[in-house]
Amino acid sequence: MVEDLMTQSNEDDLDEIFALYLSACDTGEITSREDFLRQHPEHADQLRELMDAADLIGTFSLSGGPTDGSSDPWANPITLPSDLEVPKEEGLPSTASQLDPRSDLADTIGVGSPLNQEFSGDVSDVDPNITLPMSNRSQGDTGPSLPFDLGDYQLLKVLGVGGMGVVYLAKQRELDRLVAVKMIRSGILAGQDEVKRFYTEAKAAAKLRHPNIVAVHQFGRRAGHHFFSMQYVEGEDLQKVISKGPLEAKRAAEVVRDVAMAIHHAHSRGVLHRDLKPGNVLIDHSDQVHVTDFGLAKHTDADSSVTGSGAAVGTPHYMAPEQALGHSDRVTHHSDIYSLGAILFAAVTSRPPIVGDTVMQTLLKVAHQPAPNLRSVCADADSDLEVIVAKCLEKQPKDRYKTAKHLADDLQRYLQGQSIHARSRSRARKVADWFAQVPIVAAIAGRQTSDTPLGQRRFQNGVLAASFVIPLLLVGGVIWQESVNNAMPARVRIAGGLPGGLYTRASVQLSQTLQSQTSVPCEVVSTNGTWDNRERLLAGEFDLAPIQATAVNGETLRVVAPLFYEAVHVIIRDGSGIDSVEDLAGQSIAVGPHGSGSRRAAEMVLESLELSETISPRIEMPWQTLQETDPKVSADAAIICIGVGSDLVQHMLSERQWHLLPLPDGVSIALQHPTLHAMTIKAQAYPGASLPPTGVHTVGTTSFLVCREDAPDPLIESTLHSLYDEPNIIGLIPARQAAEWQGLAFHRISRRYYDQLESEAQKASVAD
Repeated sequence: MVEDLMTQSNEDDLDEIFALYLSACDTGEITSREDFLRQHPEHADQLRELMDAADLIGTFSLSGGPTDGSSDPWANPITLPSDLEVPKEEGLPSTASQLDPRSDLADTIGVGSPLNQEFSGDVSDVDPNITLPMSNRSQGDTGPSLPFDLGDYQLLKVLGVGGMGVVYLAKQRELDRLVAVKMIRSGILAGQDEVKRFYTEAKAAAKLRHPNIVAVHQFGRRAGHHFFSMQYVEGEDLQKVISKGPLEAKRAAEVVRDVAMAIHHAHSRGVLHRDLKPGNVLIDHSDQVHVTDFGLAKHTDADSSVTGSGAAVGTPHYMAPEQALGHSDRVTHHSDIYSLGAILFAAVTSRPPIVGDTVMQTLLKVAHQPAPNLRSVCADADSDLEVIVAKCLEKQPKDRYKTAKHLADDLQRYLQGQSIHARSRSRARKVADWFAQVPIVAAIAGRQTSDTPLGQRRFQNGVLAASFVIPLLLVGGVIWQESVNNAMPARVRIAGGLPGGLYTRASVQLSQTLQSQTSVPCEVVSTNGTWDNRERLLAGEFDLAPIQATAVNGETLRVVAPLFYEAVHVIIRDGSGIDSVEDLAGQSIAVGPHGSGSRRAAEMVLESLELSETISPRIEMPWQTLQETDPKVSADAAIICIGVGSDLVQHMLSERQWHLLPLPDGVSIALQHPTLHAMTIKAQAYPGASLPPTGVHTVGTTSFLVCREDAPDPLIESTLHSLYDEPNIIGLIPARQAAEWQGLAFHRISRRYYDQLESEAQKASVAD
């Protein structure tokens, strides 16, 4: 036969040549690998790689390799150490630790593991005459019927068919026990990746000795077929159990707790499972849990992964986000912890946490969308169990449980009714996760999205609609504001002042003229003066108000026009013995009422004269009653800030019972209080009062007519005409003089009005 092989044509197919090589190894008819390669130089490099892969797989034995020293590494079975305890089972159960053809094993994704075809019916529906690949047959040949002898094993029936393997129920003759035998489905035509993955599973499981992990007994090759035998467990996988309905919460916690402890054992020995799912969790008739199928296992102490970066390894519904993104080289024990959380979710709800219509859609959701809360799917679930599941299903590995044992411990605390260690996500984190699923936010963040939740889609639609509606509303608001600004109020309310005062007199005259010009009803309301006017104007009670300069401040007040100057009148009762401002010390002085501009002016004057602390008390009383009050209980002095020529002051001075006291250093006072300025009350201001010909030196301030910033333009324009058109208000500061004022916060209409006056004045000056 060797001679026949050496005369084979160079055009022979590589698969047939390697199959012949393996067959020759089985029969012992090959003497030299190099001689075989020299006979096929056109395929020598490829054949050498296949042979090296076969040698590599042979080194996976825990016992150290071939036992007879032959050149064929597959000539003898490779066994585990004899001290591995395997319980002997009697009888032939009807169901066992099978890979259910309907389980989600068919969804396993990875290099060299194509999706399995759909099966219907129970394991009993699997054809017992399923092809058993033989080394001396092509892929399309019909294999032998069961039962079939495979060395020490007699294959009895098919337990399950997966993407790359077939699992048989077999009897091991020497030990007289039932075992499960797994073989590569494609037989001798299996590629290097399939073979490597197959033996990775065997090697990974063989390293582990734990009551909740299916034990591997022996692995090697027989008749050209790669196989390994493992513990046979009578029962059902968790996928079949939960397909009948969800587990009770505590039972689900018990199952996942046991799986977590088994996985912690694997992690502690450097093995990552990477394909945890309900179909790989077996439950025997004693309700004991067994973890199986380490086909995608990875050894953390060496690069033993059968896949590379960029391949999504695992089962989509249960794989961690880093696996779904294809970062298989970044998979750690945290990835298995995510899968444990997904299994717990499925056990309680009968469905995986994240489900898509297609495999690709599921992968995108797993990678980019947060898992739903457990109680959003199962309202009856315990809050602690929801927190445990959420901790496992965190997108970032660092946010999950530190180890599988920590998860198992938390589940044990939950089962015992103790406080768990995991904590619920903060409200801010939940809000951030919710917004991260809005498609436009995900796009900006560079995340892919699929099947966005309804709430986030509605939110985005609302934002997009608002992006069109808001500009329209803004334009409409501007138009509306313009219409308001150009609309005269239905009624104009003007603040006055104290009864009989200059404020009240000026406001009454203004209201009469304004009403005559516009036919709009106008009303004047008496107040306590400047500060009262200011507060009520800001509150919207008035449209216009006279206010002293000291109170004209803030962002919302605007000057309509300067009205008139007010002088500080220091009035002394005759015979009081007060001849100078120094004599005011220790005296009781009448000042204006609280909230009046007159009182504020009096306080500033006393402060500048350094008499503020020595004068007490300050008496508040109506100015009209000041001269009528018994001098024994009244004040001997009063400070009144009021317009020059006031009827009140004129009456007091003409009675020859009061006289004016000059303030000698008005400039110094004005420097301390910029709203005041030095001025002189001339003798002719108060006829018959016997004032000195040079007048009385004092300080004064200015009163302004003020409005709010949003006052309608027509109102201000009409007010300006009412002030400056003939007849003028007595004592009003002329418009031309008002136009020269700088630094005032004029209303826009007033500013335009005065600018126009200035322009006309300049033109007139040029013409002259």
